[in-house]
Amino acid sequence: MEDSVMGTQSTASIEKSKRLGPGLLVAAAFIGPGTVLTASKAGASHGLDLLWCIAFASFGAIVLQLLAARLGILAGVGLGAYLRDWLRGTVWALPVLLLVIVAVGAGNAFYQAGNLFGAASGLSAIAGGTGPLWVSIIAGLTVALMLIGSYRVLQNVLISLVAFLSVTFLLTASLSPPSLSEIAAGLIPSLEAEKLGTIIALIGTTIVPYNLFLHSSSVAKNWADCDKQLGLRQARWDTIFAISLGGLVTASILMTASSAFFESEQELKKVQDIAAQLQPVLGNFSVYAFAAGLFAAGFTSSITAPLATSYAVCGVAGWDIREKSGAFRCIAVTVVLIATAFILGLGGAPEETIFIAQLANGLLMPLIAVLLLVAVLRLSSEHEGKKTARFHPLQLSVVAGVVLLICALNCWKLWQLRG
Repeated sequence: MEDSVMGTQSTASIEKSKRLGPGLLVAAAFIGPGTVLTASKAGASHGLDLLWCIAFASFGAIVLQLLAARLGILAGVGLGAYLRDWLRGTVWALPVLLLVIVAVGAGNAFYQAGNLFGAASGLSAIAGGTGPLWVSIIAGLTVALMLIGSYRVLQNVLISLVAFLSVTFLLTASLSPPSLSEIAAGLIPSLEAEKLGTIIALIGTTIVPYNLFLHSSSVAKNWADCDKQLGLRQARWDTIFAISLGGLVTASILMTASSAFFESEQELKKVQDIAAQLQPVLGNFSVYAFAAGLFAAGFTSSITAPLATSYAVCGVAGWDIREKSGAFRCIAVTVVLIATAFILGLGGAPEETIFIAQLANGLLMPLIAVLLLVAVLRLSSEHEGKKTARFHPLQLSVVAGVVLLICALNCWKLWQLRG
Protein backbone atom coordinates (compact mmCIF):
# COMPACT_ATOMS: atom_id res chain seq x y z
CA MET A 1 0.00 0.00 0.00
CA GLU A 2 2.77 2.37 1.00
CA ASP A 3 4.72 1.49 -2.14
CA SER A 4 1.60 2.18 -4.19
CA VAL A 5 1.17 5.59 -2.59
CA MET A 6 4.83 6.40 -3.07
CA GLY A 7 4.62 5.27 -6.68
CA THR A 8 1.58 7.46 -7.24
CA GLN A 9 3.33 10.43 -5.64
CA SER A 10 6.41 9.79 -7.75
CA THR A 11 4.35 9.61 -10.93
CA ALA A 12 2.50 12.79 -9.99
CA SER A 13 5.82 14.50 -9.33
CA ILE A 14 7.18 13.43 -12.71
CA GLU A 15 4.01 14.53 -14.49
CA LYS A 16 4.09 17.91 -12.75
CA SER A 17 7.73 18.46 -13.62
CA LYS A 18 6.99 17.93 -17.30
CA ARG A 19 4.18 20.43 -17.63
CA LEU A 20 6.51 23.32 -18.45
CA GLY A 21 9.71 23.22 -20.41
CA PRO A 22 9.99 23.25 -24.22
CA GLY A 23 7.39 26.01 -24.60
CA LEU A 24 9.37 28.32 -22.31
CA LEU A 25 12.51 27.57 -24.33
CA VAL A 26 10.70 28.63 -27.51
CA ALA A 27 9.41 31.83 -25.87
CA ALA A 28 12.89 32.69 -24.57
CA ALA A 29 14.31 32.03 -28.06
CA PHE A 30 12.01 34.49 -29.84
CA ILE A 31 12.30 37.26 -27.22
CA GLY A 32 15.68 38.34 -28.49
CA PRO A 33 17.16 41.55 -29.96
CA GLY A 34 14.92 41.15 -33.01
CA THR A 35 11.73 41.21 -30.95
CA VAL A 36 12.89 44.18 -28.86
CA LEU A 37 13.97 46.23 -31.85
CA THR A 38 11.15 45.29 -34.24
CA ALA A 39 8.37 45.86 -31.69
CA SER A 40 10.00 49.14 -30.62
CA LYS A 41 10.26 50.34 -34.23
CA ALA A 42 6.62 49.39 -34.79
CA GLY A 43 5.44 51.31 -31.71
CA ALA A 44 7.68 54.32 -32.37
CA SER A 45 6.60 54.62 -36.01
CA HIS A 46 2.95 53.53 -35.92
CA GLY A 47 1.79 53.80 -32.31
CA LEU A 48 -0.64 51.04 -31.41
CA ASP A 49 -1.74 50.41 -35.00
CA LEU A 50 0.08 47.06 -35.22
CA LEU A 51 -1.11 45.51 -31.97
CA TRP A 52 -3.31 43.27 -34.12
CA CYS A 53 -0.19 41.94 -35.85
CA ILE A 54 1.34 40.85 -32.53
CA ALA A 55 -1.93 39.16 -31.59
CA PHE A 56 -2.05 37.36 -34.94
CA ALA A 57 1.65 36.38 -34.81
CA SER A 58 1.25 35.02 -31.26
CA PHE A 59 -1.82 33.02 -32.30
CA GLY A 60 0.00 31.74 -35.37
CA ALA A 61 3.02 30.77 -33.26
CA ILE A 62 0.80 28.84 -30.85
CA VAL A 63 -0.93 27.02 -33.72
CA LEU A 64 2.31 26.02 -35.45
CA GLN A 65 4.27 25.19 -32.30
CA LEU A 66 1.38 22.95 -31.20
CA LEU A 67 1.82 21.11 -34.50
CA ALA A 68 5.55 20.79 -33.82
CA ALA A 69 4.83 19.47 -30.32
CA ARG A 70 2.28 17.00 -31.69
CA LEU A 71 4.78 15.67 -34.19
CA GLY A 72 7.51 15.34 -31.54
CA ILE A 73 5.29 13.36 -29.18
CA LEU A 74 3.65 11.06 -31.74
CA ALA A 75 6.79 10.41 -33.78
CA GLY A 76 9.27 10.45 -30.89
CA VAL A 77 11.72 12.46 -33.01
CA GLY A 78 12.12 16.03 -34.19
CA LEU A 79 10.80 17.46 -37.47
CA GLY A 80 14.13 17.10 -39.28
CA ALA A 81 14.53 13.39 -38.43
CA TYR A 82 10.89 12.68 -39.29
CA LEU A 83 11.23 14.33 -42.71
CA ARG A 84 14.33 12.24 -43.40
CA ASP A 85 12.64 8.95 -42.47
CA TRP A 86 9.49 9.86 -44.39
CA LEU A 87 11.15 10.97 -47.63
CA ARG A 88 14.08 8.54 -47.70
CA GLY A 89 14.39 6.93 -51.13
CA THR A 90 11.95 9.34 -52.81
CA VAL A 91 12.60 12.10 -55.33
CA TRP A 92 11.65 14.62 -52.65
CA ALA A 93 14.48 13.73 -50.27
CA LEU A 94 17.15 15.94 -51.86
CA PRO A 95 14.90 18.99 -52.51
CA VAL A 96 13.65 18.95 -48.91
CA LEU A 97 17.20 18.55 -47.58
CA LEU A 98 18.30 21.56 -49.64
CA LEU A 99 15.24 23.53 -48.54
CA VAL A 100 16.00 22.94 -44.86
CA ILE A 101 19.66 23.83 -45.32
CA VAL A 102 18.77 27.06 -47.14
CA ALA A 103 15.70 28.10 -45.15
CA VAL A 104 16.99 27.11 -41.71
CA GLY A 105 20.75 26.88 -42.13
CA ALA A 106 21.48 29.94 -44.28
CA GLY A 107 18.50 31.83 -42.82
CA ASN A 108 19.74 31.23 -39.28
CA ALA A 109 23.20 32.46 -40.20
CA PHE A 110 21.61 35.77 -41.14
CA TYR A 111 19.45 35.68 -38.02
CA GLN A 112 22.58 34.93 -35.98
CA ALA A 113 24.13 38.15 -37.28
CA GLY A 114 21.28 40.04 -35.63
CA ASN A 115 21.83 38.14 -32.37
CA LEU A 116 25.54 38.96 -32.31
CA PHE A 117 24.85 42.60 -33.19
CA GLY A 118 22.27 42.85 -30.40
CA ALA A 119 24.58 41.35 -27.79
CA ALA A 120 27.44 43.57 -28.97
CA SER A 121 25.23 46.68 -28.76
CA GLY A 122 24.42 45.85 -25.15
CA LEU A 123 28.07 45.43 -24.18
CA SER A 124 29.09 48.58 -26.04
CA ALA A 125 26.58 50.60 -24.00
CA ILE A 126 27.95 49.19 -20.73
CA ALA A 127 31.69 48.95 -21.32
CA GLY A 128 32.33 51.08 -24.40
CA GLY A 129 34.40 49.83 -27.28
CA THR A 130 33.48 49.23 -30.91
CA GLY A 131 30.79 46.94 -32.23
CA PRO A 132 33.13 44.75 -34.37
CA LEU A 133 35.39 44.13 -31.37
CA TRP A 134 32.51 42.93 -29.20
CA VAL A 135 31.03 40.90 -32.05
CA SER A 136 34.35 39.07 -32.41
CA ILE A 137 34.61 38.45 -28.66
CA ILE A 138 31.02 37.20 -28.37
CA ALA A 139 31.38 34.99 -31.44
CA GLY A 140 34.59 33.51 -30.02
CA LEU A 141 32.93 32.83 -26.66
CA THR A 142 29.92 31.25 -28.38
CA VAL A 143 32.14 28.94 -30.44
CA ALA A 144 34.12 27.97 -27.33
CA LEU A 145 30.92 27.11 -25.46
CA MET A 146 29.71 25.04 -28.42
CA LEU A 147 32.94 23.04 -28.51
CA ILE A 148 33.19 22.58 -24.75
CA GLY A 149 29.48 21.86 -24.34
CA SER A 150 29.18 23.80 -21.05
CA TYR A 151 26.66 26.42 -22.15
CA ARG A 152 23.56 25.13 -20.33
CA VAL A 153 24.22 26.81 -16.97
CA LEU A 154 25.28 30.06 -18.63
CA GLN A 155 22.20 29.98 -20.85
CA ASN A 156 19.95 29.64 -17.78
CA VAL A 157 21.59 32.70 -16.21
CA LEU A 158 21.13 34.69 -19.41
CA ILE A 159 17.50 33.60 -19.73
CA SER A 160 16.99 35.00 -16.21
CA LEU A 161 18.29 38.37 -17.41
CA VAL A 162 15.95 38.20 -20.42
CA ALA A 163 13.10 37.47 -18.00
CA PHE A 164 14.08 40.54 -15.95
CA LEU A 165 14.02 42.72 -19.08
CA SER A 166 10.64 41.26 -20.07
CA VAL A 167 9.14 41.90 -16.62
CA THR A 168 10.44 45.47 -16.70
CA PHE A 169 8.71 46.12 -20.02
CA LEU A 170 5.51 44.63 -18.62
CA LEU A 171 5.68 46.83 -15.51
CA THR A 172 6.44 49.93 -17.57
CA ALA A 173 3.47 49.28 -19.85
CA SER A 174 1.21 48.77 -16.82
CA LEU A 175 2.16 52.13 -15.24
CA SER A 176 0.47 54.20 -17.92
CA PRO A 177 -1.50 51.77 -20.07
CA PRO A 178 -3.35 53.03 -23.13
CA SER A 179 -7.12 53.26 -22.90
CA LEU A 180 -9.26 50.26 -23.77
CA SER A 181 -10.55 52.11 -26.82
CA GLU A 182 -6.99 52.66 -28.08
CA ILE A 183 -6.13 49.00 -27.53
CA ALA A 184 -9.33 47.93 -29.28
CA ALA A 185 -8.51 50.18 -32.24
CA GLY A 186 -5.01 48.71 -32.42
CA LEU A 187 -6.41 45.19 -32.51
CA ILE A 188 -8.42 45.91 -35.65
CA PRO A 189 -6.37 44.61 -38.62
CA SER A 190 -5.30 47.21 -41.15
CA LEU A 191 -3.03 46.46 -44.08
CA GLU A 192 -1.16 49.38 -45.61
CA ALA A 193 1.68 49.09 -48.10
CA GLU A 194 4.11 51.25 -46.10
CA LYS A 195 3.64 49.06 -43.00
CA LEU A 196 4.04 45.72 -44.78
CA GLY A 197 7.75 45.31 -44.03
CA THR A 198 7.17 45.92 -40.33
CA ILE A 199 4.19 43.54 -40.30
CA ILE A 200 6.23 40.71 -41.82
CA ALA A 201 9.14 41.47 -39.48
CA LEU A 202 6.81 41.25 -36.44
CA ILE A 203 5.55 37.90 -37.71
CA GLY A 204 9.11 36.76 -38.43
CA THR A 205 10.33 37.62 -34.94
CA THR A 206 7.50 35.62 -33.32
CA ILE A 207 7.00 32.65 -35.67
CA VAL A 208 10.62 31.62 -36.15
CA PRO A 209 11.27 28.69 -38.55
CA TYR A 210 14.05 27.16 -36.49
CA ASN A 211 11.81 27.06 -33.40
CA LEU A 212 9.64 24.45 -35.14
CA PHE A 213 12.66 22.12 -35.32
CA LEU A 214 13.88 23.05 -31.84
CA HIS A 215 10.45 22.59 -30.26
CA SER A 216 9.67 19.23 -31.87
CA SER A 217 13.07 17.84 -30.83
CA SER A 218 12.76 19.19 -27.26
CA VAL A 219 9.22 17.84 -26.87
CA ALA A 220 10.27 14.41 -28.16
CA LYS A 221 12.95 14.27 -25.43
CA ASN A 222 10.85 15.80 -22.66
CA TRP A 223 7.91 13.39 -23.01
CA ALA A 224 9.80 10.35 -24.36
CA ASP A 225 8.84 8.11 -21.41
CA CYS A 226 5.35 9.53 -20.96
CA ASP A 227 1.90 8.40 -22.05
CA LYS A 228 1.27 10.10 -25.39
CA GLN A 229 -2.17 11.41 -24.47
CA LEU A 230 -0.79 12.89 -21.25
CA GLY A 231 2.18 14.30 -23.16
CA LEU A 232 -0.05 15.96 -25.74
CA ARG A 233 -2.17 17.55 -23.01
CA GLN A 234 0.81 18.86 -21.04
CA ALA A 235 2.60 20.08 -24.18
CA ARG A 236 -0.57 21.92 -25.20
CA TRP A 237 -0.74 23.92 -21.98
CA ASP A 238 3.02 24.44 -21.92
CA THR A 239 2.96 25.88 -25.44
CA ILE A 240 -0.13 28.06 -25.01
CA PHE A 241 1.06 29.53 -21.70
CA ALA A 242 4.65 30.23 -22.76
CA ILE A 243 3.94 31.75 -26.17
CA SER A 244 1.01 33.81 -24.87
CA LEU A 245 3.38 35.24 -22.26
CA GLY A 246 5.92 35.98 -24.98
CA GLY A 247 3.26 37.73 -27.06
CA LEU A 248 2.25 39.82 -24.04
CA VAL A 249 5.88 40.91 -23.58
CA THR A 250 6.11 41.86 -27.27
CA ALA A 251 2.90 43.90 -26.98
CA SER A 252 4.29 45.64 -23.88
CA ILE A 253 7.44 46.61 -25.80
CA LEU A 254 5.31 48.09 -28.57
CA MET A 255 3.16 50.01 -26.04
CA THR A 256 6.16 51.48 -24.23
CA ALA A 257 7.69 52.54 -27.56
CA SER A 258 4.42 54.18 -28.55
CA SER A 259 4.39 56.13 -25.29
CA ALA A 260 8.08 57.09 -25.35
CA PHE A 261 8.41 57.99 -29.04
CA PHE A 262 5.20 58.04 -31.09
CA GLU A 263 3.07 60.09 -28.69
CA SER A 264 5.89 62.55 -27.96
CA GLU A 265 6.86 62.70 -31.66
CA GLN A 266 10.41 61.57 -30.92
CA GLU A 267 12.44 59.49 -33.36
CA LEU A 268 13.91 56.09 -32.50
CA LYS A 269 17.37 56.40 -34.06
CA LYS A 270 19.41 53.56 -32.55
CA VAL A 271 19.06 50.48 -30.36
CA GLN A 272 20.25 52.26 -27.22
CA ASP A 273 17.38 54.76 -27.50
CA ILE A 274 14.98 51.98 -26.51
CA ALA A 275 16.22 52.36 -22.92
CA ALA A 276 14.06 55.50 -22.74
CA GLN A 277 11.01 53.23 -22.74
CA LEU A 278 12.04 51.86 -19.33
CA GLN A 279 12.72 55.16 -17.55
CA PRO A 280 9.29 55.31 -15.84
CA VAL A 281 10.27 52.19 -13.85
CA LEU A 282 14.07 52.24 -13.67
CA GLY A 283 14.94 55.92 -14.01
CA ASN A 284 18.59 56.60 -14.84
CA PHE A 285 19.38 52.93 -14.29
CA SER A 286 17.31 52.10 -17.39
CA VAL A 287 20.30 52.51 -19.74
CA TYR A 288 22.36 49.88 -17.94
CA ALA A 289 19.44 47.53 -17.28
CA PHE A 290 18.39 47.63 -20.92
CA ALA A 291 21.97 47.13 -22.11
CA ALA A 292 22.40 44.10 -19.85
CA GLY A 293 19.06 42.67 -20.94
CA LEU A 294 19.82 43.26 -24.63
CA PHE A 295 23.20 41.55 -24.25
CA ALA A 296 21.54 38.59 -22.50
CA ALA A 297 18.81 38.35 -25.13
CA GLY A 298 21.35 38.47 -27.95
CA PHE A 299 23.80 36.06 -26.38
CA THR A 300 21.09 33.56 -25.41
CA SER A 301 19.73 33.60 -28.96
CA SER A 302 23.28 33.37 -30.37
CA ILE A 303 23.55 30.01 -28.57
CA THR A 304 20.01 28.79 -29.30
CA ALA A 305 19.96 29.58 -33.04
CA PRO A 306 23.05 27.49 -33.99
CA LEU A 307 21.81 24.60 -31.84
CA ALA A 308 18.43 24.65 -33.59
CA THR A 309 20.18 24.75 -36.97
CA SER A 310 22.17 21.66 -36.02
CA TYR A 311 19.02 19.83 -34.91
CA ALA A 312 17.35 20.63 -38.24
CA VAL A 313 20.23 19.88 -40.61
CA CYS A 314 21.51 16.79 -38.75
CA GLY A 315 17.97 15.44 -38.50
CA VAL A 316 17.28 15.80 -42.22
CA ALA A 317 20.73 14.59 -43.27
CA GLY A 318 20.61 11.55 -40.96
CA TRP A 319 23.65 12.59 -38.93
CA ASP A 320 24.11 12.20 -35.18
CA ILE A 321 21.85 14.77 -33.44
CA ARG A 322 23.56 14.49 -30.06
CA GLU A 323 24.94 17.88 -29.02
CA LYS A 324 28.44 16.47 -28.47
CA SER A 325 28.70 14.82 -31.89
CA GLY A 326 31.19 16.18 -34.41
CA ALA A 327 28.60 16.93 -37.10
CA PHE A 328 26.30 18.71 -34.64
CA ARG A 329 29.08 20.94 -33.33
CA CYS A 330 30.50 21.59 -36.81
CA ILE A 331 27.18 22.92 -38.11
CA ALA A 332 26.59 25.08 -35.03
CA VAL A 333 30.08 26.60 -35.23
CA THR A 334 29.71 27.18 -38.99
CA VAL A 335 26.54 29.22 -38.42
CA VAL A 336 28.39 31.43 -35.92
CA LEU A 337 31.40 31.90 -38.22
CA ILE A 338 29.26 32.77 -41.27
CA ALA A 339 27.32 35.34 -39.25
CA THR A 340 30.53 36.86 -37.88
CA ALA A 341 32.08 37.06 -41.35
CA PHE A 342 28.93 38.75 -42.65
CA ILE A 343 29.06 41.38 -39.92
CA LEU A 344 32.79 42.10 -40.12
CA GLY A 345 32.91 41.90 -43.92
CA LEU A 346 29.87 43.96 -44.87
CA GLY A 347 29.45 46.16 -41.83
CA GLY A 348 26.17 48.02 -41.45
CA ALA A 349 24.06 49.29 -38.59
CA PRO A 350 22.90 46.80 -35.94
CA GLU A 351 19.34 48.06 -36.28
CA GLU A 352 19.24 47.33 -40.01
CA THR A 353 20.78 43.87 -39.68
CA ILE A 354 18.40 42.80 -36.91
CA PHE A 355 15.33 44.13 -38.72
CA ILE A 356 16.28 42.49 -42.05
CA ALA A 357 16.85 39.18 -40.23
CA GLN A 358 13.28 39.27 -38.93
CA LEU A 359 11.99 40.12 -42.40
CA ALA A 360 13.91 37.16 -43.87
CA ASN A 361 12.40 34.89 -41.21
CA GLY A 362 8.91 36.04 -42.16
CA LEU A 363 9.56 35.27 -45.83
CA LEU A 364 11.01 31.79 -45.19
CA MET A 365 8.56 30.61 -42.52
CA PRO A 366 5.65 29.48 -44.79
CA LEU A 367 7.87 26.95 -46.56
CA ILE A 368 8.73 25.19 -43.31
CA ALA A 369 5.15 25.55 -42.00
CA VAL A 370 3.73 23.74 -45.04
CA LEU A 371 6.23 20.89 -44.59
CA LEU A 372 5.26 20.64 -40.91
CA LEU A 373 1.53 20.57 -41.68
CA VAL A 374 1.88 17.84 -44.32
CA ALA A 375 4.09 15.79 -41.96
CA VAL A 376 1.56 16.01 -39.11
CA LEU A 377 -1.33 15.06 -41.40
CA ARG A 378 0.61 12.02 -42.57
CA LEU A 379 1.53 11.09 -39.01
CA SER A 380 -2.10 11.40 -37.91
CA SER A 381 -3.22 9.11 -40.73
CA GLU A 382 -0.66 6.53 -39.61
CA HIS A 383 -2.22 6.57 -36.13
CA GLU A 384 -5.80 6.57 -37.44
CA GLY A 385 -8.28 5.14 -34.92
CA LYS A 386 -6.15 6.07 -31.91
CA LYS A 387 -7.28 8.81 -29.54
CA THR A 388 -3.94 10.62 -29.83
CA ALA A 389 -4.31 10.89 -33.62
CA ARG A 390 -7.52 12.92 -33.63
CA PHE A 391 -7.03 15.95 -35.82
CA HIS A 392 -10.27 17.89 -36.10
CA PRO A 393 -11.05 19.48 -39.51
CA LEU A 394 -11.39 22.83 -37.73
CA GLN A 395 -7.77 22.53 -36.57
CA LEU A 396 -6.70 21.94 -40.17
CA SER A 397 -8.69 24.97 -41.32
CA VAL A 398 -7.10 27.22 -38.69
CA VAL A 399 -3.56 26.08 -39.53
CA ALA A 400 -4.17 26.41 -43.25
CA GLY A 401 -5.68 29.87 -42.75
CA VAL A 402 -2.65 31.09 -40.78
CA VAL A 403 -0.20 29.77 -43.35
CA LEU A 404 -2.17 31.11 -46.32
CA LEU A 405 -2.46 34.59 -44.80
CA ILE A 406 1.27 34.73 -44.11
CA CYS A 407 1.96 33.49 -47.64
CA ALA A 408 -0.28 36.22 -49.04
CA LEU A 409 1.59 38.88 -47.06
CA ASN A 410 4.92 37.51 -48.26
CA CYS A 411 3.77 37.49 -51.89
CA TRP A 412 2.67 41.10 -51.54
CA LYS A 413 6.07 42.03 -50.11
CA LEU A 414 7.91 40.20 -52.88
CA TRP A 415 5.77 42.05 -55.42
CA GLN A 416 6.80 45.33 -53.76
CA LEU A 417 10.46 44.36 -53.95
CA ARG A 418 10.02 43.45 -57.61
CA GLY A 419 8.66 46.91 -58.30
